Parts: sequence; structure tokens; C-alpha cells
Amino acid sequence: MILVAEFHITAINDNLIALGYYLQGIGHRLQLTEDSFNQLESAVMEAAAAVVEGAYPPGRVGELVIRVELPETATDRLYIMLTHMGQSIPPPDALTYSSFVHVEVVAPTIWRLTMRIERSGTTLPLSEAEQDLNAIQTISEVLTTQIHLDDLLRMIIDRLVETIDADRGTLYLIDPDTGDLFSKILLEDASVLREVRVKMGQGIAGYVAQTGEIVNVNDAYTDPRFLRSYDVETGYLTRNVLAVPMRNPKQQIIGVVQLLNKHDGNFTRRDERMLVAMASQAAIGVENARLYADELQQQLFQQQLETAKAIQRSFLPVEVPQFGGWDVAVAWEPAYNVSGDFYIIHPLGYSRTALVIADVCGKSIPAALFMALSVTVLRFIMQLEFSPVQLLHHANHVINSYNEQSKMFASIFVAYLDFATGEMHYASGGHNPPLLYRSATDTFIELKARGILVGLFEEVEFEQEVIRLQEGDTLVMYTDGVTEAMNIVDEEFGMQRLETVIRENATCSAAELRDHILSAVDAFAGERGRFDDETLVIVRRA
Repeated sequence: MILVAEFHITAINDNLIALGYYLQGIGHRLQLTEDSFNQLESAVMEAAAAVVEGAYPPGRVGELVIRVELPETATDRLYIMLTHMGQSIPPPDALTYSSFVHVEVVAPTIWRLTMRIERSGTTLPLSEAEQDLNAIQTISEVLTTQIHLDDLLRMIIDRLVETIDADRGTLYLIDPDTGDLFSKILLEDASVLREVRVKMGQGIAGYVAQTGEIVNVNDAYTDPRFLRSYDVETGYLTRNVLAVPMRNPKQQIIGVVQLLNKHDGNFTRRDERMLVAMASQAAIGVENARLYADELQQQLFQQQLETAKAIQRSFLPVEVPQFGGWDVAVAWEPAYNVSGDFYIIHPLGYSRTALVIADVCGKSIPAALFMALSVTVLRFIMQLEFSPVQLLHHANHVINSYNEQSKMFASIFVAYLDFATGEMHYASGGHNPPLLYRSATDTFIELKARGILVGLFEEVEFEQEVIRLQEGDTLVMYTDGVTEAMNIVDEEFGMQRLETVIRENATCSAAELRDHILSAVDAFAGERGRFDDETLVIVRRA
């Protein structure tokens, strides 16, 4: 197949006029006879009108792509592919029962029109249409090959200035954050774009962006909307101005195209129609370039998060230590890429080991950074052989001193477990009380100790408790992402369900119990999914 032309338009009635000019250009390029051109125009306009009226429901606007091709061997035939992204509709009856065109439904949203053509061998008097077609074709090619916004804007402005025969051009885009218009001005050196900002409603461009009207001014200095600052600054003399809005497929105004100083007289109605058609094309390209840039930014951010997650995981024990007669398992499940939860398993010498579980307030990057600070502080203080209470006291003092700006805090539970005797000393900085399951009596003990969140206040008091883990006992340390997981009816998983899972799997290994808990929480949350980090430290005495 030989591609003759491809045209992208927003599927609205106003753009059917531009489509008519586009078809005239095709007729001129192919040197079609008057009858063949009339048949081509009738068939394509009928199909396009059907898409505009029926494929997109009220309030939804989409895109229509028209691709014209010639077979390499049969030059008396022409193929027209019409593609849209709306709902499936049948071709109009006028095409289905036409004697000069065959319509085929290739896919629910793709029609192929096949028609016989005759060529006159002489050029039709449509030189303007040929120029229009070439310009629109160039814009279409730019849209499919250029994805970097600044490069795209430069090429669009250059083509618009050349086609409309203007002296200079400006393409304004609306800043979604401020509502202002910012422009990429084409200077005399066509390789340079300079940015200028204009308030919404200010100047001719601001007026067009605000109202959506087309403005064609023959004498700029007699129009009160015209801003003279650019002329004053550069010494340029603006005679006439043509400005049209750029609308995306949803018909939202995303910018303004403005041309200055028609070389031969004033801007015409044809210039207006042509600029509207090309602005519609340009809007599609701008939206695609923005989506591409957003996608790249998202991919980069995702890569950075993955790196942050790997760094954060390096703060946690690489391997879970095991001790004779004991079984230890952990889980660290971030709700997002990075987590505010953490745990520490740190040998203290002889048979004692520090077990820490913590939950930093907040989520994502800030929580991850605060988690890194907290882990570093706790590990350092552990080297000084303080008791759990002293550890929390000194950690609170250090973290609070670094915390004047962020005002963040953490709940931390610290236990020193002697694996030789089963004796465990513990203290809590406002953390959820771990559960100790006594298998001998089938009962639970909540390991509570007085203390408030770490880092919140400069001077705090913590309380230390002691308990002994007996044979068959299971200690489950957890963060609130486990017990506060919610289902679709806003019920929490809660302590009772956690106790049930522990009791039903009391004879399992620590790793199996961990998996049962996580599975139960996931099943309970269902479609709602995980909204908070989930961390577990499970210790079982054989």
C-alpha cells in the first residue's frame, strides 16, 4: 500500500469543515476527476459525520483518524480507513447501500471504504487545498514522530508560520498549576524558543484562552486587547494578529496559537479555518507529548522508589538468626514501594538478643527517611549496653533533637530476650502490645508497658517489664497495618481475628504462622487491598 495522507482530528462537527479542505487536497494530489472527487468527498464526509454523531456519547469527545492509501498495483482504486475510539456503531445506510463505495467493518471501531477512482490527468484548480493538505500532512507526521514537547512546539510553530504565510508565531500553553499562559516564542533564529508568561484574560492570547473565540485583528494597535510590551521590548512592529484556541479531544482549551503579520495583506477566513484545523492537530500532539513526559517521569520516580526500597531493605537483617530450641520468622510488607515500618534483630552478647519492631508515622518517602534515622540511632545506642528503657530514653532524646522541622515520631517496642533462659525484658514507646500465646493454658498475654511515642516530646518516661517465655509459647510482635487492615465494609481485622489465627496455628513453625497471618489479613481486606505497611516478628519456643 502507498500512503497518500493521514489526518487526525477531534471528532466534533466544527472539524468537518477542515476535513473538507483536507479532502480537496487529496483530490488535487491524485488528480481525480470531478465525479471521483465528489464520490470521495460524499463517502468520507458521510462516514465522519456518523462517527461524530454516534460513536461518542454526549459529553465525551474523542479522536477520528482518516488514512488514505493506494494499492501498489491497482491505481484505479482507493482505500480509506476511518478509526475512532468511541462506541461501536454500524456504518451509515448511505454507505452500506452505495453503488460507488464498498464499506467493510474491519473492527468495531474501524471501517474501510473501497472505491474506484478516475484521474483526469490534469491538475484541478485547488492549489490552496494542495498547500493545506501538505501542511496538515506535515503536522500529522510530526505528531507520530516527535514526542519531546519543546521540539514538537518548535516544529508546529515553524509549519504554521510557513503555511499561513505569517512573519512570526507564538504557541501558548495553559499552565495547569497557575492558570497562566506560558508561550514558546519563535525568534528570528528558528532554533530558539523563548518562554513568556501571560495572565488568563490578558492580551489577545489571554482573551482567546478565556473565551474560546477566534480573534482576527487587521490593525493590532487599534485593538484594546493587544499588549504592546513585546513590540516595545524588541522593536518589532505588529500589524495584524490571528489567534485561535487549541482544544484537546475533551474540548478543553489547553492553549492558544497566535500568528503575527501576514506577509501579503491581512489574515483571511481561509487562514482562520486552516489554523483551527492545524491547532486541533497540534493539540493532540501536545497532549501526547505531555503524556509521554509524565510517563517518563513516573518511570524515573518508580526506579528511584525501587532503589530507595532496596536501600531501605539493607537496613534490615539480611538473614533471620536462629537459636537452638527457638524458631524465629519475620515479615516486612510495605503498602507502597517504601515503608515506615522496620524491625531489628541485634545480638547483645552471650545468649541475649535485642528484638525491635517499630512504626513511623506517615507513609512513603518521608516515613522511609525517618525510618532510616531511627534505625541508625537505635543500632548505635544498642552498642552502649543500655537496658530497653534506657535505650528508648536516649533514642527519644536524639530523634527529638533532629525532629524540630519534620515533627515526625515513631512507635517502638524493644525486647531483650535471653534465649538460654527465656527471660525477656521489654519496654514500649507507644507501640501496639505484642501478643504472647501460652500454649499450656491456651491464653494470650498482651505485653503492655507504659510509654509514649518516640520523638514526639523532649522529656518522656518509659516503663520496663519482664516476662519469661515457656516451652511451646509463641511471641507475635506486629505493627498496626496487621490489626487495622480494613475490608470493603470498613471493619478492622482486629485483635480477636489475630488471636484466632495464632491459636489455630500454634503448632506450626514461625514461618508458617507468619504466612497464615498475612494470608488471613489479605483475605479479610479483599478488594480493598493493603493500605498500611505490615510487619511481623514471630518467636516460638519449642
